[in-house]
Amino acid sequence: MTKNLLLTLLLGLALFGINQTVPAQTGGTMQIKLYFPTEEDEAIDKLIEVRRSIKKTTRVADAALRELFKGVTEDERQKGLTSAYAVSDIVTGRGECQGDKMKPLGAYLIGVTIKRGIATVNFRPAAECYLQSAISQMDRVMNPIDKTLMQFKSIKEVQYALNGKVITEWDA
Repeated sequence: MTKNLLLTLLLGLALFGINQTVPAQTGGTMQIKLYFPTEEDEAIDKLIEVRRSIKKTTRVADAALRELFKGVTEDERQKGLTSAYAVSDIVTGRGECQGDKMKPLGAYLIGVTIKRGIATVNFRPAAECYLQSAISQMDRVMNPIDKTLMQFKSIKEVQYALNGKVITEWDA
């Protein structure tokens, strides 16, 4: 009898679960802001806000950068916005950064971590071709990343890393 009661309880738990009050994940979307430069070379520091909907996530900073690295839409491009995250945007004379050897910057993103107000944007080493270039190009790459991340109240500062090693000095 005890054996049957135990089996019935186990079957009940298997069929109906232990806690019926836990809500199912529903997904949904959320709005984020991205910042892109204009095509005008003189306006490197001028970034334009764009709003996009993304899949709801708890890793919002990471998701925002992944969306930023997709670049501008055709509609945004027609409004004069641009981005610097495609292979054709790399400005450097380094051989390892040329042509078919490279991928868009987003392909090198490992992720974003936030600790004590500092967001660390961690990339694979090949991203250095985007991050270590002419100073004006570095601004076109980093300024939109910085401003996109700084919209979040938990982020006060942005730093960059390659395979987890924070970059403290730039060669530009």
